[in-house]
Amino acid sequence: MKRQQSSSIVFLTELFLSLTIFALCSSVCAGLFAWSYRYSKDSNALSHAVMAAQSCAEAFKRNPSPEELAKALGGAASGGGCLIYFDEEWKSTAADKASFIMQVSIDQETGLRFAEIVVSDTDYAEIFKLDASALWTEVR
Repeated sequence: MKRQQSSSIVFLTELFLSLTIFALCSSVCAGLFAWSYRYSKDSNALSHAVMAAQSCAEAFKRNPSPEELAKALGGAASGGGCLIYFDEEWKSTAADKASFIMQVSIDQETGLRFAEIVVSDTDYAEIFKLDASALWTEVR
């Protein structure tokens, strides 16, 4: 009878250790999946931010004023620049539905215009920044 009890204790100890190792491995795998999801989401946001900033830089070169730039990009002029709001799918949207914000600051010197394009999330954590310049001469 003693022999049966000791083999049961060994079996239960082995089973407990197996479950403990399985639980530890499961928690590590769940942490890796969460990390990869966040990393993928950040990478996706960076890719879209780069594309939006490049499109904005090209529009900046074609449009002389912040108002025209804002109209071309579907945003709103503000001061010496403009604001463009994007939703989760990177489509232009209203400010109250925005998930991402592109701020364009325009500075103009004689014949030369500079733009600082900053794409951030709604908490103003910078995702991407691009500086652009364009030679602007008026035809008379």
